[in-house]
Amino acid sequence: MQDRSLSPPSPACPADTVAVAPADAQRFELLAEFVAAGELERRRLAEGIHDDSIQAMAALGMRLQMLRRTLRESEQLAVLSDAEQAVQLSIARLRHLVFELHPPGLEQEGLSVALALAVDAQRSADVDYRFVDELRAQPTTEASAILFRIAQEALENVRQHAGASSVTVTLLERDSGSAIVITDDGCGFEPGLAAPGTPCAGFAAMRTRAELGCGALRIESAPGGGTTVEAWLPHASRPVPDSETA
Repeated sequence: MQDRSLSPPSPACPADTVAVAPADAQRFELLAEFVAAGELERRRLAEGIHDDSIQAMAALGMRLQMLRRTLRESEQLAVLSDAEQAVQLSIARLRHLVFELHPPGLEQEGLSVALALAVDAQRSADVDYRFVDELRAQPTTEASAILFRIAQEALENVRQHAGASSVTVTLLERDSGSAIVITDDGCGFEPGLAAPGTPCAGFAAMRTRAELGCGALRIESAPGGGTTVEAWLPHASRPVPDSETA
């Protein structure tokens, strides 16, 4: 599979070295508000799951433990053990969902820390995950959220479909912007499946997020040749006063 770096697009979203008109500045402000609203909603959902659903399942687990003290028959104890395992599995899945909805570190420490934690959570005995951080400075909050969600979707695709033995996640700066590259040595797929307009929801969501941030997305794959997903977003631009654009 040929690996080409992503060339940034040329929409009306200039890099941080260029002053932009108030209309473009307003677009960035709207982007920030939109992304912040989405992340706030995810945080509320995560807090609700943690404070309600997980606590309820934990209470159920404690009641099952109390019930165990009253049982003597082996068949009843076996059924109870199955129920306890189901409760613990449900709690583990809910905690994973909380992590996915509201990744720790993203708001406070930035993209590098949040992504390092996300990659670490994916580690298993069967797959070698590697995280490479080449950022000199953290992206803005909204850019960090967009890049993280794209990486999250890409890693989920790897976990579910790639059958990979090695995955590398790289953060880097390129072309007056920030980029994230996820590569795997898995089974790959026909490139047309990732083309714009195809019904694959995961790829469409990643592309929409990148375009929302005035950036671009590249997906390269081939059957048996692994997959590369690269997303690029420009650095936040510096708006100019109205007097300079008159």
